[in-house]
Amino acid sequence: MRLIFLPIVVFIILAVTLLSQNLFPKNTLESTIANWNDGTDAFYQQVLKSDGDWVDHAGEAVFDNYPVKSISKLETENILAQARQPQPPVLGLHTAPDGAEKWIEIDLSNLKLYAWEGNRKVYEFLISTGRPGYNTPTGEFRVWRKVLSQAYKGGSRERGDYYYLPNVPFSLFFGGGNVSNWKGYAIHGAYWHSDFGIKNRSSGCVNVKPEEAGLLYQWAGPAMPAGTGVLNSTPDNPGVRVIVHD
Repeated sequence: MRLIFLPIVVFIILAVTLLSQNLFPKNTLESTIANWNDGTDAFYQQVLKSDGDWVDHAGEAVFDNYPVKSISKLETENILAQARQPQPPVLGLHTAPDGAEKWIEIDLSNLKLYAWEGNRKVYEFLISTGRPGYNTPTGEFRVWRKVLSQAYKGGSRERGDYYYLPNVPFSLFFGGGNVSNWKGYAIHGAYWHSDFGIKNRSSGCVNVKPEEAGLLYQWAGPAMPAGTGVLNSTPDNPGVRVIVHD
């Protein structure tokens, strides 16, 4: 009788353990990230970073370049507090309150982004831009689309440069002139590396620290009602000018 009872107990323990892992979120932060994006893109399977290395901890929830379980309680509370901050009723305009034009300068040589209102510098951020073979285009462009959060994917599995990056925050897509809008170049937050001002890591986009990308997103036109996830610019609601130079 004991020999029969023991395997049953072991089976029940294993079943309860597996069910609890699958049915319940690991912690508050993980469930918050999933809820913010409707639970569709909150987890990595295997992501190829721009330097050719595979993301560590593939298959685990990742936030701000760290696996969720490695984030301390204090850091978790800080991240959640930031997520709960109220947003202004309108995100971004193409002009300052005094009528000065807002515009963005991308300095590829020094890996810096400047946000200007006329000749007044509002922000200065370190960035990471296109790596060799995937250069960020130079010229004068306009922000034509703002997206709060979306997945980015590209490359080829056959070539070994495929990537899939969920929940990329605060994208300002830019184009114009000899660069079609549909090329997909954008200024956006990057949580998968910390080489801002150090190394070119992207496939042509302009990578900014997520918290700094959020400031830029709220500042830059087109004007966007809070709570809106995506918006294209129009002649009556234009995006800010973007100048990219070496």
